[in-house]
Amino acid sequence: MLHGSKVYILALLQAFLLAKLAESAMSSCPRDEKCTRLVSCSPLMRILKPTGMTQAERDVFAHRQCGLDPHGSELLHKIYVCCPELGDVLPSNQSCGPAPPEFLTPSGGHAVLNEYPWLALLLYENRLSLTWDQETSCVGSLINSRYVLTAAHCVTGDYLTHKDLVVKSVRLGEHNKSTNPGCITLDSGHHHCAPPHLQVNVDQVIVHHGFFSMGTTVLNDIALLRLQFPVRYTKQIRPICLVDADTHLQGLRIASWDATGGIQTVIMSTMKERNPYDCLISYPHFHPVSQMCASGERKRDTCVAMSGSPLMGIKERNLHGFFFLAGISTYGQQPCYSPGVPEVYTKTGYFLEWIKANLGP
Repeated sequence: MLHGSKVYILALLQAFLLAKLAESAMSSCPRDEKCTRLVSCSPLMRILKPTGMTQAERDVFAHRQCGLDPHGSELLHKIYVCCPELGDVLPSNQSCGPAPPEFLTPSGGHAVLNEYPWLALLLYENRLSLTWDQETSCVGSLINSRYVLTAAHCVTGDYLTHKDLVVKSVRLGEHNKSTNPGCITLDSGHHHCAPPHLQVNVDQVIVHHGFFSMGTTVLNDIALLRLQFPVRYTKQIRPICLVDADTHLQGLRIASWDATGGIQTVIMSTMKERNPYDCLISYPHFHPVSQMCASGERKRDTCVAMSGSPLMGIKERNLHGFFFLAGISTYGQQPCYSPGVPEVYTKTGYFLEWIKANLGP
């Protein structure tokens, strides 16, 4: 009986694999993937099953075949696939944070289409009605193929508990929240559109064990979201580099969607780091060791941006610029456009070892 079940399952898997892998010819793998036997690729084998796979999970297997061994005993042993790195591996400097030369000069306003391909829009579901919540929004940053980094208060706390909300999924490759795919109008009048966004369910939420929030006292405001399956890097979906505590970055900026809902596309503001004492004046419980103090450069603060948004800086290597994640938007004074009033950001470099320790394969 068990032998018959195994044969049936293998037959289903064979039909599925042949259908998905046949969608494209064999090709070389990107630098962040390795060509290996499917049976040896644990990130893909963990989500492979004969029934019950979502369309997004099925699409993970498309365009991955990189070789074929006709002497393999079973299909899983015959097929070679481009296998993603394990979830506890951070991307190399060649794979993360690309900043095209034309974007190295900061300017505020609307972002270019998928200019910041690590932006992740967090989506929430009501645990009782199982319906999507359209009002609550936060942002995170993709840091490798399996994890999104965000603020802890975006995934836990009194507000979410009171509204019976849980973070259900993240949306990657998003630009315009009102359309799918996102498009922009060029100077020539033609429309340029990105591929459709990718929505991935959250498999696990990891909140810093020292997270504390009460009034204006917010400490260790950082959390990891493990995605249900590894995402593949494209021009529209790519991780941002992580920085250690001693790295100095230039050209600070923040990118997000408008928290007020007035603008549907990604917006960006240039920022400048402030003296920690500036934040201590406004926020007596500001913690200079683990938090950054920054504000907008043109009477523009980030109160219009969503919580969890990335504060980014540029580090140049061989005449090419790369974005690094300097901080995570935590809290700031309201109302908007308060001249000279700084905001507080979780300093990601301070938490780099915590991040590494909590990544799972």
